[in-house]
Amino acid sequence: MTHEELLSQVAERSGLAGMEEAERTVRAVLGVLRERLSRSALQSLAEELPAPLSQSLRSVGPAQDFDLVEFYGRVARREGVRPGFALEHTGIVCQVVTEALSPALLHRLRAELPESLGALFTPRETGRRFEHVHLDPSRRTLAEGRPGSRHPLSEARPERAHTHSVARADNPHGDTKLSSSTGLTQEREQGTLATGHPRVS
Repeated sequence: MTHEELLSQVAERSGLAGMEEAERTVRAVLGVLRERLSRSALQSLAEELPAPLSQSLRSVGPAQDFDLVEFYGRVARREGVRPGFALEHTGIVCQVVTEALSPALLHRLRAELPESLGALFTPRETGRRFEHVHLDPSRRTLAEGRPGSRHPLSEARPERAHTHSVARADNPHGDTKLSSSTGLTQEREQGTLATGHPRVS
């Protein structure tokens, strides 16, 4: 896998704006991984990754001992994103990197890392990719945030809505909108201070 292919895969799967953002994300994840792996494991990893990324894997000290939660936290700080984004980006980057590595190196990484971290480098089934988990993936509703609803709003049937539904109204909330309102009740009945008639005593 070339450098451009790796970044392209990360950008596509994560929804990042482009290659520059993808590279920043990949370097953040690999930078944290560099702090966790031994010098020899880093050397092997650098040999299998594209040159621009392998150069960033030069070890700067002994491997540190931290868990998956701390891994996500460090990625979040390096990227400057919320923890949820760091979790998603880490999963995607590790999965794309997994697809670029040899089985022997993947086995070594999983053996060196604790189980929770090693699981990030487990090959997934062919044709599957890292994606959000939904309560019911078979449903594609607006509330679940999944595009491609089976019942798009453009095909709604307002005649089936109840009598006072905004779906059936030609001008929903027309009586309260500034553009089409006829005024407040007091104004319609000329009961405001501006339209009131003074009493003669």
